[in-house]
Amino acid sequence: MAVPTTDHNSDAGHLEPMIEWLRENRAYCGRPVIPFLRRKYGVSALDACKILRLARLRDDWPARADDKGGADVAQP
Repeated sequence: MAVPTTDHNSDAGHLEPMIEWLRENRAYCGRPVIPFLRRKYGVSALDACKILRLARLRDDWPARADDKGGADVAQP
């Protein structure tokens, strides 16, 4: 039986604006992040975790297949 998976390019539907906001404003986001997202957007703990996870994956992974990113990115 195949296990369903979700990657960083999946359609997160109603979470998309929140993911993009977090990517653009992470430095200004209150800490801890999960409770902050729950208060700001009124989302569940699970949705707040999805927002954080997808925002981090999208920051680390290339937008196109020919870009180098994620595991292939050069380490300082």
